[in-house]
Amino acid sequence: MGRKYDVFGIGTALVDYFVTSNNDFLKKNGLVKGATNFISRKKLDELHAELSDSILACFSGDNARNVCEGVCFLGGKSAYASRIAEDKEGEIFEHSLRAQLIHSFLEKKPGSTGKIIAFITPDFQRTFAADLGNSVEYDALPAEGIKDSNFLHLTSITLLKKGKISESVHDAIEFAKENGTHISISLEDPPMINANKNNLRKIISESDVLFANEEELEALVGPEEEKEAQRLAEDIAIVCLKKGKNGSVIFSQGGRFSIPAYPAKVVDTTGGGDFYAAGVLFSLSRGQSAESAGHQGARLAAKVIEKFGATLYKQN
Repeated sequence: MGRKYDVFGIGTALVDYFVTSNNDFLKKNGLVKGATNFISRKKLDELHAELSDSILACFSGDNARNVCEGVCFLGGKSAYASRIAEDKEGEIFEHSLRAQLIHSFLEKKPGSTGKIIAFITPDFQRTFAADLGNSVEYDALPAEGIKDSNFLHLTSITLLKKGKISESVHDAIEFAKENGTHISISLEDPPMINANKNNLRKIISESDVLFANEEELEALVGPEEEKEAQRLAEDIAIVCLKKGKNGSVIFSQGGRFSIPAYPAKVVDTTGGGDFYAAGVLFSLSRGQSAESAGHQGARLAAKVIEKFGATLYKQN
């Protein structure tokens, strides 16, 4: 499409810390197992200090950032905007963008950079304690970056989250439409989707590409996900329904394309959907068909789920 960036992402910059845990620890600290628990920064920092000697790994997080990384891994160009602080997590996040060749539109402001502690229990289920930090107050419009991109990629969380970021991404959508930048949206967090589905339906009708798994789509439109995805595709150019180990289905221009899940030795499924979206958007940006893009997405997803953490970057 002839622009500087394949994808421009706006998200909630954060750093993920991983620890092994047990059900008793989760219960003791009031954490709902298998859910994302948004807690105060004071409580999160206390947990981090208590668990500092048992941290398994830390990676830069955020779904939109993951998509940008996947695009660069494929040889494309991406850029990312969010807010961070002058703290340890901010340094980690900023370094990761440089290392992965993601062009940074980060702004630094007072406060704390977003942070998540991911608790892995013996049954391999993950429970998250999270604080999005000052990223929810992101209030810029990275006009030049959006105008220089083939796709603007957003998530339903940034569209719905209370704070200035939701206003900013709505402004970004309007600016993208005015400047011929295609809009891509990934659905996230089924309870939040269900609570805001009428508003979200209006927003996603303005998108060109929509990504959702079965649970997310059901939260938006009810059961019979494939039938509803086909209906959505009457207004949205490409709808990608992710079905985990059963692959994905893409609806585009009246067509239905079944994409298999590519073989993988699964280590960690975190980020599989984000890297799938990266493969799809990279391919669409380079003029490939929706079906070909789906296969590229599936191949990239297979790569990332063979590694621990939502990254393909080899850390030193």
